[in-house]
Amino acid sequence: MPRAWYTPLAVAAALAEIVLIAVGTHVAFSWLLVWVPAVSGLALAVAAYRSATASAEGSLRTFWRRVMVAMTAVLLAAVSQVADLATTTWSGMPPIGARTLLLYVVGTLLAIAALLRLPGGGRSRSRLTTAVLDVAVVAVTAGIGASAYQGWFIDRFGVSGSAWWLNIAMMAIAVAGIVVVVKIMSAGQSPVPRAALWWLAPVGIAGPLSTVLMTLLLPWPHLNGSAAVLPFVGLLGVLAARSEGPAAVSHQSSRRGTAVPLVATGLTSVLLATVYVRTGDLGTAQVAGTVALLLLVVARQAVALAENARLLGAVAHRAAHDDLTGLYNRRHFTEAVAPGHTVVMIDLRDFRAINDGLGPEAGDALLVAFAGRLTELAGPGAVVARIGGDEFGVLLPGATDFAARLVAATAEPLRAAGHDMIVDVSVGIGDSYRDAEIALREAAGGRVVRYDASLECELRQRATLAADLRRALTDGEFHLLYQPVVALPGGELDGVESLVRWRRPTGEVVSPADFIPVAEDTGLIVELGAWILDTACARAATWPGLRSVAVNVSARQLLDPALPDVVAAALSRHGVPPSRLTIEITETAVFGGGRALATVKALSALGVSIALDDFGTGHSSLGLLRTCPVDAIKVDKSFVDGLGGTPEQEAIVTALTGIAETMGLRTVAEGVETAEQARRLHQLGYRHAQGFHFARPLPAEAIDDLLRQRQPAAA
Repeated sequence: MPRAWYTPLAVAAALAEIVLIAVGTHVAFSWLLVWVPAVSGLALAVAAYRSATASAEGSLRTFWRRVMVAMTAVLLAAVSQVADLATTTWSGMPPIGARTLLLYVVGTLLAIAALLRLPGGGRSRSRLTTAVLDVAVVAVTAGIGASAYQGWFIDRFGVSGSAWWLNIAMMAIAVAGIVVVVKIMSAGQSPVPRAALWWLAPVGIAGPLSTVLMTLLLPWPHLNGSAAVLPFVGLLGVLAARSEGPAAVSHQSSRRGTAVPLVATGLTSVLLATVYVRTGDLGTAQVAGTVALLLLVVARQAVALAENARLLGAVAHRAAHDDLTGLYNRRHFTEAVAPGHTVVMIDLRDFRAINDGLGPEAGDALLVAFAGRLTELAGPGAVVARIGGDEFGVLLPGATDFAARLVAATAEPLRAAGHDMIVDVSVGIGDSYRDAEIALREAAGGRVVRYDASLECELRQRATLAADLRRALTDGEFHLLYQPVVALPGGELDGVESLVRWRRPTGEVVSPADFIPVAEDTGLIVELGAWILDTACARAATWPGLRSVAVNVSARQLLDPALPDVVAAALSRHGVPPSRLTIEITETAVFGGGRALATVKALSALGVSIALDDFGTGHSSLGLLRTCPVDAIKVDKSFVDGLGGTPEQEAIVTALTGIAETMGLRTVAEGVETAEQARRLHQLGYRHAQGFHFARPLPAEAIDDLLRQRQPAAA
């Protein structure tokens, strides 16, 4: 990076030159004075390029080194021009020797070579076409300008050998500027910052401008056109060397697409008008160039319009489609719903468990695979959309059997990310988007529900229940009952399971089957669960004779990373040993691992016991016994009901106790309702049970009495 003081010195040199030119038109002084800022500015540019070379790497370092060599040649040319002036007596046009002109040409050619050797690329065909047309527009514009300059130059300087040398030098410098502009527009990528290239572009006008200034400054022999422009060449070089930012990556934009033809035609129009006013005629080259320029501009704008149309089409497509699946998105789907259509809303069951267990890539692959299946089932006349997350929508013309075909298709596994997955769905059907959404909410759990007016009523009831639930938490309307867990065969009280109940101030009892799902949906289960844990631990502290107090924890609670801290705080607050608390979870809650399983492991690390509730009714039960830190399994009532029947009906109960004994797990049989069931369970190896045969859920005071009596809970 060039030193910070290079820039202000280069600016000072350029300003000093302006002041000298302005003063020199009124006061005579030594001709050498105007060359001090000129040579100083060029020397600063060389120093700036050298610093840029030292701090750069790779191809960028090579570029700055080549440009430094080119600018050094220009600096030597300026010094040579000073020597020409010092050793020659002249009147009129200041002399420029062959050596000086050669150095200017060499410096210019070296700069052009440095630019042409810059790497480029990274373009599409349409952008390359646009760039080629831009380059052609610039080239034709430059050609028209060159023809006008050539006529002026010959008229002013004649066709002598020295004049032709001067003309070649000035045209070479102009070509250098054109090459810079062309390189900027044609290079898809370049190691040189775009700002640096744009700072170098105006250098091309330095040569022609210096010859124009030479003629304008003829009345003042101590002034010189070359000296007038060289400080600005140095300043532009310093600014280029200190430029930072991204490499020159060409972006097709409407700004450049408009600027290139407008600037080209504008400059050409001004130039031709000036020539015509001055001479009263236009040359053949100028007329032909103007026609070519107009054709190129028309072609350039046609390509730009086509590209803009393509981009607008891509933007419109992206605005209406889902990036992952390629289906329509929610916005387009809702706008497409019209009377006479059937709206089907679909939700993938247990997608979160799959996403957590197998990873986001597998989850995304499953969504893409399901989108393909959905599109195939819906047919060409349907609008298929991904509404968001794992929710999809299908808009069908009229009533169809689509839902039935979809449910039947879920029996076939989907291949995604190397896995064969069976995905269940919940389906809501309606005549409008809102109706289908309401039906989908009711279908949660893997059902197909069609909207009817009764669902509106249920929805309002659930909303009312959610509001009442929040108020009930604040007003303390909840209480716990405790169902005994007894030891077999005698029925001695061993532990209790905490069960939450809600009694309104009016005396009305709200069933857990009604309020627990609402608490799950609203997230209030987290707050309610914290209250249950605290209340159960407070009671456990007063029941030292019980081996365990169990608390049910929902799937939603397991997704809360703060749950282990809540449990630890409740145990500590009431002085309960962790081993006396049992956390009961369902298999479905931890299927697939992820955050839920991590929470269970954190709870187990606290020292509390983990029990799998309703064992045998969820996902991959036996696999969970290996991956989840389980201490006990609670065999579901549906298996207990089969006791006393055929050997096939008892097979699962028999197998489970054998597996548990082998793995060192405690088993608890749930839903025991008869003495015969209790006796048979004991014969099969079960040592703990709970159910109405022993006791219904009891208030805390009843558990106090049982502990005092220390008598069997059933005769």
